[in-house]
Amino acid sequence: MYTDEQRQEHIRGLQQDLRVIQAAQDGPLPKISGVYDALTEDAVRRFQRQQGLPVTGRTDLTTWDRIVHAANRARSQTALPLAVRVFPSALQLVEPGDQGRFLYILQGILNGLADTYANMPAIPYSGVYDDATEQSVTALQRAAGLPATGRLDADTWNALAHLYSHVGTRPVERT
Repeated sequence: MYTDEQRQEHIRGLQQDLRVIQAAQDGPLPKISGVYDALTEDAVRRFQRQQGLPVTGRTDLTTWDRIVHAANRARSQTALPLAVRVFPSALQLVEPGDQGRFLYILQGILNGLADTYANMPAIPYSGVYDDATEQSVTALQRAAGLPATGRLDADTWNALAHLYSHVGTRPVERT
């Protein structure tokens, strides 16, 4: 059974999407109220007109799908890219001899830092937690004030991620 609460939630979602789509356009934006009021109906009509749909002010399935698609497209063009969680888990400890795709990413980040920081050695891409990777992680741990274990744990990953996220904000000095 379709409850009033579900209907209101769907209308709020519709109103949010219409606001995203029509934010840069002229005309009043619907309030996010959960009530299919005159402003919402007007926003639906404007959208239908722009899309070449029958202008009814009602949200049929075709109109709904187009609104959702247009709002998602607008969000993807204006939003920050999503972060990718790469570190396996907060309890994970990555040690010499471990291997996998994750380690190519780790080695890429370490090499990115090596381009900026003289105390971070460049290392080969191997996909293996080898001696060079361990030495680079140890150098990072020392620089971050962490215990220099050479093992990659969540604290070390967080320090690495924070440092890497801010590399682009520093001017790179090359000689």
